[in-house]
Amino acid sequence: MALNPPLSANGQPMRVTGETFILDRRGMEFEVKIDGIGKMKGKGNMVLTSQRIVLLNCNGKSGDSFKAFDIPLALMYNESFEQPIFGANYIKGKCRPLVPNSLPSDPQFKCWFMEGGCQRFL
Repeated sequence: MALNPPLSANGQPMRVTGETFILDRRGMEFEVKIDGIGKMKGKGNMVLTSQRIVLLNCNGKSGDSFKAFDIPLALMYNESFEQPIFGANYIKGKCRPLVPNSLPSDPQFKCWFMEGGCQRFL
């Protein structure tokens, strides 16, 4: 997991070697919580690639330090897809940091599909 991974001039994530972009889903709301650090929230797009999920905070204020969040698929665990009776469908889980012991705890994430489109993602 990485906070604010490198983005291109048009705001898309920079490719990692051997990575393929699969899906770009707009209308997302997301939350990342790290015990001991706090909670970060955003609205925008989610980019699914062959190696990671990148959450792009498109509605952040100009001074907001939370621009994007990178979740490597290989480091995700306890992930689940939730379909509440009331409210939007969402995916939640945890992710280990890229550098072991660099954070006080593993980040927890939730991503809500506010404009539908969860079937293609799944």
